Amino acid sequence: MIKPIVGIIGGKGKMGNYFANFFKKNGYEVIISDVGTKLGNKALAQKADLVIVSVPIDRTKEVIQEVAPLVKRTGMLMDLTSVKASPMESLKKTKASYLGCHPLFGPTVNLDGQVIIICPGKGKLGQMWLKNLLEKNGAIVRELTHKKHDELMSYIQTLTHFSHIAFADALRKSGIPIKEFIKYPSPVYMLELYMMGRILNQDPKLYANIQLSNSMNIKAVESYLKSCRELAETIERKKFKDNVKFFKKNTEYLGHFTKIAMDESDRLLRHLKLPQKSRLFRRETKPKRSDIAILGPQNTYSDLALRRFDKKANPWFALSITEVFELVADGKVKAGLVPIENTTSGSIRETLDDLYESNVHVEQVMGFPIKLNLASTVKCSLKKIKAIYSHTQPLLQARQFLKKNCPDATLIPMSSTTAALDRMLSEDKEGTVVIASPTATEVHHLKLIKESIQDDKNNTTYFALIKKGPVSKSTPKAKKISIAFHFKKDSPGSLNAVLQTFAEAKINLAKIESRPSVKVHGEYVFYIDFDGNTGNKKTQAVLTSIKAKVAKLKVLGSY
Repeated sequence: MIKPIVGIIGGKGKMGNYFANFFKKNGYEVIISDVGTKLGNKALAQKADLVIVSVPIDRTKEVIQEVAPLVKRTGMLMDLTSVKASPMESLKKTKASYLGCHPLFGPTVNLDGQVIIICPGKGKLGQMWLKNLLEKNGAIVRELTHKKHDELMSYIQTLTHFSHIAFADALRKSGIPIKEFIKYPSPVYMLELYMMGRILNQDPKLYANIQLSNSMNIKAVESYLKSCRELAETIERKKFKDNVKFFKKNTEYLGHFTKIAMDESDRLLRHLKLPQKSRLFRRETKPKRSDIAILGPQNTYSDLALRRFDKKANPWFALSITEVFELVADGKVKAGLVPIENTTSGSIRETLDDLYESNVHVEQVMGFPIKLNLASTVKCSLKKIKAIYSHTQPLLQARQFLKKNCPDATLIPMSSTTAALDRMLSEDKEGTVVIASPTATEVHHLKLIKESIQDDKNNTTYFALIKKGPVSKSTPKAKKISIAFHFKKDSPGSLNAVLQTFAEAKINLAKIESRPSVKVHGEYVFYIDFDGNTGNKKTQAVLTSIKAKVAKLKVLGSY
């Protein structure tokens, strides 16, 4: 194929966007269709030469059937799903060339060295063109029939995910907090915990689709459960010889690979930084006289904002925003300070979700200017940067700068800016950098590569001071109120009825947005900021009116 127009259905999604950027970097024109785009799926199929379907697994068959008849006879149609039997049957309905494609990696990694499986369909020239392009960019391309692909993936993907999710559930059912398990790590054990946490840090719907869509999965899972029962029986009945025999027969099955695995895992473990040696887990318990919780560890932006708010504060460093809410709601601290909104990247989704679901309220909101530096242990030019570690928010706040100046760098999100710093320090090599605050850059004696990389030079993050319980009805000094609500059922005009209540009361709205409910699939929670305070009679009347129109109303804060 000579310079085809590449069309990606689902081009706004993580994987769709990844491949859109991939083809653009290789000089191809890329068009996309997705929710909110002017270009629809059918129009894209008629215009593009290569049509790629990159939608959730449960929608892939439907979308392929929609566009298959419209793809040019001289074009090519392919999908990017991790299940192949069902999509390949649908792909056959096109008059164009077609093939199945499965990238065995996520959208946060560099393509170099990554495995991509191709399931041949019709049209060898198109397949060879794609294979050559992928290999030219460093990918490892493997070919499988769709049946063999699904059989192998039922073990390679599903069984791996299944065992780690079940592992996490067993830890949860123990009743022991995860912090207790992390306190006593060996490198091998921590590697297992990291893999477990890596899987559970991702989209549960994606993993549910992977587990439920492959018809061969149940065979692999049942085989695994049978093995678990056999091994458990040797433990339950204290059968020492049988336990050793079970171990040995699997060692024989692996053969020489056990030696390779030992050597390779030793190499990995030498570079594994244990939590107790890392700044990431520096403070695991509540310090003396701590009365406020923040997202830690030290020198995160939450820490810097707290120092400006209260220089004498001795914070409890939490491992997540959700933990800050839990500490406040459980009464373990008097207050928490959490990021709630950034002028560049918008609202912090974790904070909004926890505000609605937790027994806490916002008492005060304060702004903190955010300046972002690119720094490293080894000085290098922007063009030579290969990997950038950071919390998601700084990556978003500097996305235009990074796109323009570091186009080939892999962006790697971490749990905090300090966790990102830890990771970069552990690698200590040219081309590996971190997005850090000026304070962290100075404290850790980093080489400054570029200062103030934030897209908005007035970049500001607003932090909310949260306290336990509902909002007080007496807030005479408050000038703004934040509320959230969801409806009993999705029906036309429901939101308009709420907004009309504000209009009739002549109350000015400062913000309105929605978020998918964390509890009920398909439902949305609406968040509104408006002028006023809860002690005002007109405000009370409006809140009473809204409460009658929604399933749940919560006043998040009056400040």
